[in-house]
Formats: sequence, structure tokens, C-alpha cells
Amino acid sequence: MKTLLKPGKMQERAEELAKTQLEIAAIQETRWSGIRLIKKKDFSLYYSGTKDQIGQAGTGFILLGRIMNNIIGFEAINERLCKTRLKANIII
Repeated sequence: MKTLLKPGKMQERAEELAKTQLEIAAIQETRWSGIRLIKKKDFSLYYSGTKDQIGQAGTGFILLGRIMNNIIGFEAINERLCKTRLKANIII
């Protein structure tokens, strides 16, 4: 998938991720503007894009399942770089 700009691509990406055992994935080339959190029933999408221009760059994280409730923070550094912080229980 090249971009999330086309209608339905965000849902398609979430469905692809649900087929795996992963609960978080980094995404690139969202091509959306601004910084936002999109919450749906089955997934959450945190993203960072350009300030004004739709159709270029953009990055973020898509989260499924239990991990959706473990986000402590999301920081958009620019349209090419962002980070998320997760709450976790470490078992050694």
C-alpha cells in the first residue's frame, strides 16, 4: 500500500494488521496534514503530517487490541518522524 490518502485505505491497513499477531505498526506516507488521533472501534491511529499540504509525507502508528489503552504519549517531531510511549509490564 503506497498511501493512506485514498478512501478506505486506513481501514484496509487495520484489517491487514489484524490478520497478524502484531498490535502496533509504524506507518509511512499517510499524506495527511496536521497532527491527529483517529479512534475507531477496532483500532487507533496516531499520525503526524505536513502543516498545510495534503498529499506529501506523513508518518504515524496504528494500534489494535489491548495496546490501544497503553499509550502514555505521542509526539510529532515533524512530518517524517514521530514517537509514541507505551505503558508496559516487564516480566523477567
